[in-house]
Amino acid sequence: MGPLVGFVWFVLAWTALVAGFVGLAVTFGYASVLIGAYVALVVPYWAVVIRGAAARKERAVEKLDSTLMASEQKVAEAIEFRICALMSRRRLIAATSNRTILTERPLLGGFTMKDFQWKDVHDARLSENVLPNVFGSRLSVDIRREGQAETEDHLLIDGIERRAASRIYAMAQEEEQAWEEKRRVRTMEESRAASGGITLSSQPTGLSDGNGRGFALEEIERAKKLLDAGAISDAEFNEIKSKILSRQAF
Repeated sequence: MGPLVGFVWFVLAWTALVAGFVGLAVTFGYASVLIGAYVALVVPYWAVVIRGAAARKERAVEKLDSTLMASEQKVAEAIEFRICALMSRRRLIAATSNRTILTERPLLGGFTMKDFQWKDVHDARLSENVLPNVFGSRLSVDIRREGQAETEDHLLIDGIERRAASRIYAMAQEEEQAWEEKRRVRTMEESRAASGGITLSSQPTGLSDGNGRGFALEEIERAKKLLDAGAISDAEFNEIKSKILSRQAF
């Protein structure tokens, strides 16, 4: 349920509650008693949800900061708008130099923290809600552990300040690309090691010579294996093949 839909349902529920109390007061004539009962519902809600919201936000941020490691730097943080979490405590998300952290706070106090390493974050998505200054943005990422083909978890937080959401999204994109490059380089190195590498002989051999021709073909075949494994590009393969062929005597 999006923040706007949640807000509409909340307004409708309170409107129906007010109408119900008014109807009972008119029907049974116990206006003072019913009004008192209604106030008994409104006042606790105001005291628990609305009053002191700013101070509770500061405490949540302090709690988050206290869990950071010594070498860890916080880049951005965002907490759900109060209007987007009218029936629950607001969640807090933060991006650091090492990970993303999601803090959830149960109604009866305490907190639960989930953290996800950047290497496990995939497919970050960002969208703005209707009236973004009021209902904020939606940020979501898939969590897939190293070596896993399937998405293991899904992080979603809705109704957060759009500029902070954009910063977290941008960092998630940067980290995802950086880790993709690290994986590509590692795969390339592993493929080269598995294929025995490409060793270009400095001594010319003739293609007319059976041994020379066989050695050149072996080198080209090893390069082709690297190409098929994605360890080298087409351009790199053609360059290696040209070097092998250029030293042969025709």
